[in-house]
Amino acid sequence: MKILSFLAGLIFALTGTLCTAASASVLPITVTVDSLTPVGSWQDTGVVLNAGQAYSFTVLDPSTIWSAGSDDPYSRDSTANGINPVASGYGEWTEDGFTANYGALVGEVGSTFFLIGTSLTTAGLSGDLKVGYWDSYYPDNSGTQTLTISAVPEPSTWAMMVLGFASIGFMAYRKKNRRSFRLA
Repeated sequence: MKILSFLAGLIFALTGTLCTAASASVLPITVTVDSLTPVGSWQDTGVVLNAGQAYSFTVLDPSTIWSAGSDDPYSRDSTANGINPVASGYGEWTEDGFTANYGALVGEVGSTFFLIGTSLTTAGLSGDLKVGYWDSYYPDNSGTQTLTISAVPEPSTWAMMVLGFASIGFMAYRKKNRRSFRLA
């Protein structure tokens, strides 16, 4: 009976972890994003986002530089956050109602664009995830960014796991107290 109680607590603790893993079985995944790929042909990550799940996007080295072409008349180098329009005078680009700095790392799900930059945690998106370099002209671009995409466990998952481990701990505590009571 004690073994069954222990196994029940362990299963309860692991259920949350397994549920999260099942909903995002391919995650985490690392993707290298090329700055030469135009918006209509952005890289398909193979990840299908679920609106009920939160996701974390992180550039492995936020200081990595990629470029939107020549430095004439000003530098077009940037991190995944894009070219600073104030410091460079280069500006922003708008497509399909979405505006971001040139050179930013951007995600696309269906017809929805969203800024990833060097780091982002978001939820509410549903569909195939594509990623790419935000620009209007691609042939003169250079560089890549390496991006990690992972699922963020929901609070209920953590609560279920903590309760399971707490029940295992309580059973061990009761077992210890029963032995000392019998010895006394």
